[in-house]
Amino acid sequence: MTDVRTRVEDVRVELLARVHEIGPVLAGGVEQGDRERRLPDASVRAIDESRVSRLWTAREFGGLETDVRTLSEVTKALSHYCPSTSWVVNNINGSNLLAFRFPREARDEVFGDNPGAKLASVFVAAGTAEPAPGGYRLTGRWPYASGILHDDWAILSAKVTGGGGAVSVLVPVADLAVEDTWATVGMRATGSHTVVAHDVAVPAHRVIPVEAQLGRQNATDLTLPPLFRSPAVAAMAVICASVVIGIGQAARAVVVDRAPSRGVAPTRYTSQPDSRAFVAALGGTALAIDGAELHLNRAADVIDGAAAAGVALPEAELRRIRGDVGQAVNLTTVALDELMWAHGAAAFAESNPLQQFWRDANTAARHAMLNVHVGRELYGGSFFGLDPIVPSL
Repeated sequence: MTDVRTRVEDVRVELLARVHEIGPVLAGGVEQGDRERRLPDASVRAIDESRVSRLWTAREFGGLETDVRTLSEVTKALSHYCPSTSWVVNNINGSNLLAFRFPREARDEVFGDNPGAKLASVFVAAGTAEPAPGGYRLTGRWPYASGILHDDWAILSAKVTGGGGAVSVLVPVADLAVEDTWATVGMRATGSHTVVAHDVAVPAHRVIPVEAQLGRQNATDLTLPPLFRSPAVAAMAVICASVVIGIGQAARAVVVDRAPSRGVAPTRYTSQPDSRAFVAALGGTALAIDGAELHLNRAADVIDGAAAAGVALPEAELRRIRGDVGQAVNLTTVALDELMWAHGAAAFAESNPLQQFWRDANTAARHAMLNVHVGRELYGGSFFGLDPIVPSL
């Protein structure tokens, strides 16, 4: 067990080194990405060359097949350089994890000739799948497809016409149209536009029930690697939250770094650390961000531990994970507000990275998986045996 842990730690160290190596490229593309509402080509090349988008791709296809905690650490580190890149990388990895649920024929089609294949996924059943000879005909519009401008395949949800239930459909991006609909104040470079399918033919081996896609039936299958025994929805929620916590950590670093050369208007303090009020406020804010990371690490470690042991997490634990995720994000966004106050009005200058962090974190925090109120209700309800209020945990 010690050898396994050592190998995992070695992999994390190597991957974090890769992030810091490409970090200047990612940071250098933030302004362009924000303006053009897509990742710059240089950032996409850096993602591909560093292989950070392959952490949740199967090893048999050239992926790194890491665990949840490792991707969480990588995602937090990426956020220090470019939150939008971090979000896109987390979406690619999560979608690649979900691709493993499709039959072998589909996985070969996606990754066989392209180990670095990048996927997007949208799980609002906003389309229809009409049965047809050999498969289905897919039609619909799916918003918020993060990273779609750089992806090769998309996993989309649809309802089978005639009452056949909901299905998950794997489609080449080349078969889809992209509508330019992503006009937001934050996370602009994710290019989370709307994808459109017009009567697209999809073979049967690339269509599975949504329950098979998002369910937890693999939890105890010891023939699978631990990553693919993980509860996919819970794992993806942790990684989405990791983007926000990484932003909070990056913003804290900026405030600390610049504090000695900044005064406290309109007082006589010429250096912020001379102010006890500033120092105390920063201490409280720093502890809140530390607390957010502790919530997140607990969730990731619980998922990884169960996956390694091949045991299914009880529903109460999965509900607590959603509570952890929402609480971590809420702690971070509140802390970011405090950091903006601590730094002063200059935080909102377009040239100041703090305003970018603030916009991106608050936009990402509103993702449905990260809703703090839903997380609290899920966790609170677990103490009384109340039914969960979301279909997939």
